[in-house]
Amino acid sequence: MKVYVVCDLEGVAGVVDFRKQCMEDGAYYQQVIRLATLELNALVEGALEGGATEVYAWPGHGDFPGGIDVELLHPECRLVMHAGDGGPAGVDSSFDAMVLHGLHSMAGTQNGVLSHSFVPFLRNVWLNDLKIGEIAMNMAIFGERGIPSVLVTGDEAAADEARALAPGIEAAVVKWGLEEKYVLGALSVRRAVSLSPLKARNLVREKARQAMGLIGVVQPFRLEPPYIMRVEYTESKYADEAAKNPGVERLDETTVTQTRERLGNLVF
Repeated sequence: MKVYVVCDLEGVAGVVDFRKQCMEDGAYYQQVIRLATLELNALVEGALEGGATEVYAWPGHGDFPGGIDVELLHPECRLVMHAGDGGPAGVDSSFDAMVLHGLHSMAGTQNGVLSHSFVPFLRNVWLNDLKIGEIAMNMAIFGERGIPSVLVTGDEAAADEARALAPGIEAAVVKWGLEEKYVLGALSVRRAVSLSPLKARNLVREKARQAMGLIGVVQPFRLEPPYIMRVEYTESKYADEAAKNPGVERLDETTVTQTRERLGNLVF
C-alpha cells in the first residue's frame, strides 16, 4: 500500500506566526522545521502501523528544503526533494492514497490559523467556479489520477475544509483559531490554541493508522475537465505579471483566468 504525503508548515502544532516561524529568515524557522519533521515522522509511523508499505513525502512549503529536516526524517519515509512549491512531484496512479500534513485553510476562512491560498498576495482562487485553497488543489490533483485523500492534519478550519470536499476523510486537529491579530496581504494571522507538540504527534500517529483503513472507502475528490482557473490578486501589479503567461486572460484589474486540460502547478 503506497501513500503520498503532501506537507506544509502552517498547520503544524505550535505554529501561529508567519513572519517568525514560516519564513526562512524567521527567528524560529529552524525550530518549526524540526517540529514539522517530528510530526511527519509520527504520521509515517501511524501509516505503517495501519498497513502502508511505502510512504513518500513532498515538502511543499517554499523551495528547498521545503520545511522538512532530512536529517531527522523517519528512516522508512522517502522524501521528494528539490521539487519546488508549485505542486506535488512524482505523482502517478501507483499510489493508493494521499495524506495532507500540516495544512491550513484557504484565504478568508473564519477562525483559520494562518489561512491563505498559496501565497499572501492571492486573495481568491476558483477552480471550475469552486473557491479553493491548497487543500482542494492537492486533493483534485490526486483525484484526477483516481487517488483518494484519506487524512488531513492541521487546524480545525483546515479539517472542516477537507471534510466538505471528501466526506469521511480522517482528520487530526492540532489547533484552533481565536480572534484575528493582523493581516499580511491575504494571509490572516490569529491568536490560537494549540496542542503540545508531543500530544499532537500522538494524535497524528493514531489518526494516520486509522486513515489507512479508509483506502477504498473514501472516494477521490474529482473535478471534470476542462479546468478553468480564476485568480484574484490583492493588487493589480500581480495580475499584470500573471497576464504575461501563455493562455492567461485578464478579466479585470486584479483578476485573471486560464483554461487547462490537465491540473498541474499553479503557474500564476
